[in-house]
Amino acid sequence: MDLLQTNWAKYGIYYGILSILIQLISFYVMPINIWLQMLLGIIIMCIIFYIAGKAERGDRGGVLTYGEALKTTFLTGFVGLVIGTLFLIILIQLVDPSLVEKLTQMSVDAARSMMESFGMPEDQMAEALEKAEEDAANSFTPLRQLINIFTGSIMVLIVSAIMSIFLKKEADPNKVNLNDISGTDV
Repeated sequence: MDLLQTNWAKYGIYYGILSILIQLISFYVMPINIWLQMLLGIIIMCIIFYIAGKAERGDRGGVLTYGEALKTTFLTGFVGLVIGTLFLIILIQLVDPSLVEKLTQMSVDAARSMMESFGMPEDQMAEALEKAEEDAANSFTPLRQLINIFTGSIMVLIVSAIMSIFLKKEADPNKVNLNDISGTDV
């Protein structure tokens, strides 16, 4: 089977393109906070995984084991994650290096809002925000972004494992296969 004809490759590319669109919209058109961006990303991931899993199950005659569902959804997510990450590296390194400042500020703002919601004292918050700003600025190097593929894969695996529970469909043991009875292909 041609690699690009697999459901995980096809839907992984779709997922990557959707990730790119979300990034462009949230960075340039309609800035949204990091938490909302992550939530939207997880929702889209689940939808794409569901569609990819249903397509795989359809290609397999309505039967899909948990392992096959996990493989399809994980590889779909991994392909999308790689595409989205490579796009972000190109965007930051070649197209708009000033985006690092904007993303750093978004990260610091998200950290500040979380610390305030926990009631962190101002002196501790100032120190933590300084560290958060330094960490955020360093997280957009190409090497860190490539490392993020592997850490992001853990999240993809967790979501894939959960989605696969709902996507699996075992063969009906009570269904009679005419090939088994006659011994010939019907």
